[in-house]
Amino acid sequence: MSPAHSGIQALIDIARRDGMEMRPVLLRVLTDLYVQEPVHGAAERTRFAELACRLLERAEPATRAAVAERLAGYSETPPQVAEKLSRDEIAVAAPILKRSTALNEAALHMVLNFCGAAHAAAIAERPDLPPRIVKRLADFAIPRTGLAPKDEAAPDNERGTTFALARRYLAAKSHERLTIFSAIAACPPIENEENLRGLGRGLHDKLERAALRHRTGEFVAHLHDALGMARDVGTRIVRDPSGEPLAVLCRALDMPFSLASRILLFLNPSISGSVQQVFGMASRYMEMTPSGARRLAGAWCELGEGLRPERAMWTQTRRERIDPRPATARSIRCTTPARPAAANES
Repeated sequence: MSPAHSGIQALIDIARRDGMEMRPVLLRVLTDLYVQEPVHGAAERTRFAELACRLLERAEPATRAAVAERLAGYSETPPQVAEKLSRDEIAVAAPILKRSTALNEAALHMVLNFCGAAHAAAIAERPDLPPRIVKRLADFAIPRTGLAPKDEAAPDNERGTTFALARRYLAAKSHERLTIFSAIAACPPIENEENLRGLGRGLHDKLERAALRHRTGEFVAHLHDALGMARDVGTRIVRDPSGEPLAVLCRALDMPFSLASRILLFLNPSISGSVQQVFGMASRYMEMTPSGARRLAGAWCELGEGLRPERAMWTQTRRERIDPRPATARSIRCTTPARPAAANES
């Protein structure tokens, strides 16, 4: 079994266990793995078409649009998938209608039969249109060289995929975490990952000192103050018995392994019980891509109590990061000083 196929099967298993939440993730990663290979056999194309069409039925518009964009310029796109996407809403269908070679003349006629002028305008931008399609475009008052309306931007719901993976990583087993980490790399960037760059040696020193003193609470407090990470999330990362989430965090902060290993071993002494485990941890740490680690850790920084996404925490004030509850108005009791007695008062 190839590594790509193994990764797909692992995601399928996760999706079956977790239900609908993982299906958009599976569809995106499945598509990314599929387009990485320039050529596929008939069986592979058929398998991808079956899975993709099934997952597209339940995917939200942002995911369908992302898949359409990935497949539009790919020569091995199965016709069944291209045809399904071409009849979707225009924000999804536009790239397929404009560029995909998987649509034949019959498929274009079907789109013109059942879809509207926006779809016809997208078709008009295709090169080398068949004469009968050009003739039909005139029925929509769209010339062959006409300007198609600008594609509507797909809704920005992609961050939810990243958060679903980030939550799942903390609850998953080691073999699942490898697959989830790879899937994170296929997700769109989030704001927080860039904020993790270059936080400086000062933070490294603070974290190391707390770890060497076995002060878990102090370590979590530094994460809270420097990264805006919720304390319950930081505690869960630090106390994970495998040390894997903490290794991801150290990698995201660009720590050399010599420093990261000291932090891991002092905060999680169980790791040092096996030489094989220590060497395995070193190998995994070096293979971990810093960009993927920053994306995963950046998502953790936006998870609050109950591991739910909070609003953009990097843009909040320090008070809001410490206590995200809205500030309540405080009543101030004023004391009026006693009025001096008048001279004629007894």
